[in-house]
Amino acid sequence: MNELAVQETKPGGFTSFWYGVRGRPGTLIREQLNFLYAVFIPTISAFLLIRVIPIVVILFMSFTNYTIRRPIFQFVYFKNFARLFKDLEFIAAFWNSVEYVIVAVPLELGLGLFFALLLCRKVKFESLYETFYFIPYILPMVPSAIVWKWFFSPGSVGLANYLLNQMGLPMVGWMSRPAITLLATIWIHVWKNIGFFVIIFLVGLKNIPQDFRDAAAVDGANVWQNIWHVDLPLLKPIILFATVMATIWAWSAFTEVYIMTQGTDISTGTEIQVLVSRIYQEGFLYFKMGYAAAISFVLFVVSLLFVAVQFMLFREARE
Repeated sequence: MNELAVQETKPGGFTSFWYGVRGRPGTLIREQLNFLYAVFIPTISAFLLIRVIPIVVILFMSFTNYTIRRPIFQFVYFKNFARLFKDLEFIAAFWNSVEYVIVAVPLELGLGLFFALLLCRKVKFESLYETFYFIPYILPMVPSAIVWKWFFSPGSVGLANYLLNQMGLPMVGWMSRPAITLLATIWIHVWKNIGFFVIIFLVGLKNIPQDFRDAAAVDGANVWQNIWHVDLPLLKPIILFATVMATIWAWSAFTEVYIMTQGTDISTGTEIQVLVSRIYQEGFLYFKMGYAAAISFVLFVVSLLFVAVQFMLFREARE
């Protein structure tokens, strides 16, 4: 409605109620705006308080030499970031985190998709299997990691070595060799999260119309061709979401690493440390909050780069 029509409408009529008079919002528009303000302002405020403000505070702290023991701090500008390139413990933790992502993400996505494809074939007791896969995801990580630590305990105490010994195989130093300990820790991470990916892949597969699979079967496609040419292309949005989540979770892993290494021969070493372990060590053991903030900001920036690269790769694949 143009301005002339609005001005010609009598105040109090339907048009003035909806559009208002002389450019002022009408009653309905004002009510809608008030509702939007009431809904979005608390949401945006909570987002700023929980997400944005901590990032800004961490960035600010990373340019200082702030410690918990000394409340007075000075700006050191980029010295904390320059120190990262000389810190051998940080470099080792960085590459351990990269290895964590490289190993954990394909395992989580591959196994999650494999089990989802099996469940999508209308197997018996499907709900029971779904529950079985999802239980590890809802279990708290701390008690789960403690149980797995006992499983990988050295000697015949741990169940893993006990089973190897019963089969006549040599026992493995799961908790004394850093490379094996890191792989065992990655397995705990995969075991914990795989149920989440099974469920979301299964939901995506069930939402694909059966007509597409039937049409491909009529054209002579076998099961694997159906999966490759029908299921996977239509699952790309879910695969992207799963890849982003798996990468972020693996990149920021901490609890299982901390539990598995405490009280072992490598608890004070650098071979098994990941980035969040370094943040915990520098910030809460050495109280160097400025340096810990610098590591945290690097963790955040690399996470964004991971997500950006994944979005670009999936966009190119769609085109």
